Amino acid sequence: MTQFYHAHKVLEEKCHGHMSCMRRCPTQAIRVKWGKAIISDELCVDCGICIPACPSNAIVPITDPLAEISRFKYKVVVPSSVLYSQFEPNIHPYIIHLIFKKLGFDEVIDIGSFYSALTRALCRYIGTYQKRRPLISSQCPSILRLIQVRYPDLVELGLPLDVPRELAAREIKKILPARLGLKPEDIGIIYVAPCPAKIVSIKQPAEKARSWFDGAVSIRDVYSVLLPHIAEIKEKFDPSQVPEGFAFKGSWAILGEGTRGAEMENWLSVSGLDHVMKIFDDIENSRLRNIDFVEALTCMLGCINGPFTVENPYIARANSIRQRAKYESSVELDDADIDRKLEEGYFSLGNPVLPRPTKYFDTDLETSIKRMRERERIYHKLRQIDCGCCGAPTCMAFAEDLVRGEAQLTDCIYLYQTWNEE
Repeated sequence: MTQFYHAHKVLEEKCHGHMSCMRRCPTQAIRVKWGKAIISDELCVDCGICIPACPSNAIVPITDPLAEISRFKYKVVVPSSVLYSQFEPNIHPYIIHLIFKKLGFDEVIDIGSFYSALTRALCRYIGTYQKRRPLISSQCPSILRLIQVRYPDLVELGLPLDVPRELAAREIKKILPARLGLKPEDIGIIYVAPCPAKIVSIKQPAEKARSWFDGAVSIRDVYSVLLPHIAEIKEKFDPSQVPEGFAFKGSWAILGEGTRGAEMENWLSVSGLDHVMKIFDDIENSRLRNIDFVEALTCMLGCINGPFTVENPYIARANSIRQRAKYESSVELDDADIDRKLEEGYFSLGNPVLPRPTKYFDTDLETSIKRMRERERIYHKLRQIDCGCCGAPTCMAFAEDLVRGEAQLTDCIYLYQTWNEE
């Protein structure tokens, strides 16, 4: 069975078995055993919802330390658009770039232009797409993993186009070695991520053999390093310092901005996994046939509410809107060039996204049917009140655990009581 990488872990010494994380997990990947939370390696989609849900702060992120960049001869940082929204609108985005260079990075790449190109490619791709609809965005790695785990029938609807951050990193690896006279492995590309899912998509991509990035750090870690330099740089900053070719596109961090930019007619934007799963249920039941494209994001309001952000998401949204009005510049695109790149596969994912193989779904149809029947038989003997006292989030999840031999009937307090009475 494949070992899956995750960008967070449970600190057992801090975990008190509150069950808050277990109840919030959208894929029922968490169990509480012997008073400690245990995260299923296979079912976790790295949405990060469990991180703020834990009242003991026992679930912590796993990121690369910034100090790791020193091992590269040339260092490039690619910040998520969300990073800019963590600062007040009067902080010019280029100030952030200057601080990164002060911290030791040789180059800072904004991915706004790649968002614009991909949005145009998306619109043109959907215009020629003739198969089952609606297509589902591939921008959020947790959404891809949710489909793999909970909605395997929808994997064919995943948009087969790569994401802006990977397009940017690929261009860097393609252009810089020749320009600098360095080997590709001497150039380190670091992504500043708003959530654990994007870190996992770099460490263990679901849709390609490997990422073009060499590491990832969280916005929270970077923010604490950037903030002390803001006042100093801002005081000396002159807008004339901004290079002529500097392009800023920070609004993509907000739900719906990318879809609106594509100028499609029949689209839908949804955020928050509870809401996303309702939409996916409708797609499975063929209730959204009139929709061409669904932009689905794990975090409410979009990536500005990622688990690794520091600013209130509503303030961050307002910051992003004001930054767009003050600093955003248009990107000139050539439709003929977009069409050529689409045809050549420039925007394509490395591999199709497939259902995730797990112990919860047996490849042997006969065995699967037997397990499902046994699960239903056990479930109907339970109280069906989803109290969680057994350490599973629902009675159905407890029945599944029993079928797999990972729980005992007496783990249910009601069955245990009945057992003693008999």
